[in-house]
Amino acid sequence: MIEVLLNDWPGYLLILLSFYIVIRFQKKWQNNNLTFALYFVLAMHHVIALTNAYIFIIKGADVDARGFHHRAIEWAANGELSVTGGAEFYQQLLGIFYRFFGPSHLFGEELSIIAFLFSCLILIKLIHLIDLKKYQVGLLLMFGLLPTTLILCSVTLRESYQILFFMLAVYWGLRFHLKPTKGAMIFCVFSAIIMGCFHRALILYMLFLLPVLFLWFPQQFPSSPDSRWRFSRKRFIVITAIIILIIGILIIGVLLDIKGLEALGSVFSGKGLKYVMNYRTRLMYEESLDARAKYGIMLDISSLGSLIRTTSLVYLYYLFAPFPWQITNWLDIYAFTESLMRFLLIVIGIMCWYRAEGGKRRIRGLLLIIYFSMTFLWAMGTVNYGTSIRHHLLSNWIIVILGGPGVIEFIVRQFRRIFPFTI
Repeated sequence: MIEVLLNDWPGYLLILLSFYIVIRFQKKWQNNNLTFALYFVLAMHHVIALTNAYIFIIKGADVDARGFHHRAIEWAANGELSVTGGAEFYQQLLGIFYRFFGPSHLFGEELSIIAFLFSCLILIKLIHLIDLKKYQVGLLLMFGLLPTTLILCSVTLRESYQILFFMLAVYWGLRFHLKPTKGAMIFCVFSAIIMGCFHRALILYMLFLLPVLFLWFPQQFPSSPDSRWRFSRKRFIVITAIIILIIGILIIGVLLDIKGLEALGSVFSGKGLKYVMNYRTRLMYEESLDARAKYGIMLDISSLGSLIRTTSLVYLYYLFAPFPWQITNWLDIYAFTESLMRFLLIVIGIMCWYRAEGGKRRIRGLLLIIYFSMTFLWAMGTVNYGTSIRHHLLSNWIIVILGGPGVIEFIVRQFRRIFPFTI
């Protein structure tokens, strides 16, 4: 045990570093309540990591997390650098750290927590950027203390990194419009590319996200038709050039058979729907044969009507399964509770978008487009609600920002009604 503790020194170093990072950022926002909230969220994640490393394997942090850890150790011992994507990219990244600092389970978990900490910092920046500073403490706690977030972002899984670079891409895309700064477009593109490296589905999503972010307008178009045309044309030319360059690089990657680009190759060849159907079938009958939580909705592409019907069912189940009649144990109860919370946040978020005006409505509309497009993409490749909970981690922050303020206002009103003399 003592030898294990000594080998885990990089992990303990990262624990200290994480709290130091909070101290450094505290000077920027100068809000003690926010600082304490972030300390609490961070401490809870460290507790999960330490428990998982030394006491017992937490449910949800077993098969995939341990698999990534062991394969990273193998790569650190005799692996070679290669151009790859998806799971192999994360294994290689983790293996690089293991090669320099030594293989340590706690160290791998703490790397995920550091990535998640930066996600929390970006969340705070996004909250300030879109003028929701009043709710920042509550939104941070809602984002950081969700049980699945606590567990899955504190172990050796790639979700923490996906969340971070997805949020960075959206943040720099908004900065490009709302508070223009040099390099915002470059940082946005760079963040989106790194996001795509961690999962093959995110490579495809990147090609949708970047045009949406750069062609979106936070305010009304310029009043002059001539200036509006010049402004739109310039922006369209720039984003088109960027997308063409990225697609060109990806096509080269597909031709070179780089791992992680198989789905993209199917889309480029016009066989995207067939790929999705075959992939879901394989998950249902081969890879997910023992998955108790699968909901068994197949994709039918035989006709347009069948495609619309089955796609709608797939998406509905992805968002809100398990339904009450599917609950069989306590894990299902938790999953149902989370899906109910998701439903409420989505409904409240849409209501807030409908009631907003001007630039605020456009910002909320953009975030809703990003949320629904991201979840739709994941839905097409997900066949059980156990996996969907993991995928929802990437987009939960959006509905927390959109619907969280309404939830906070409701709780405050109820508290004031029950305890009128305490506030």
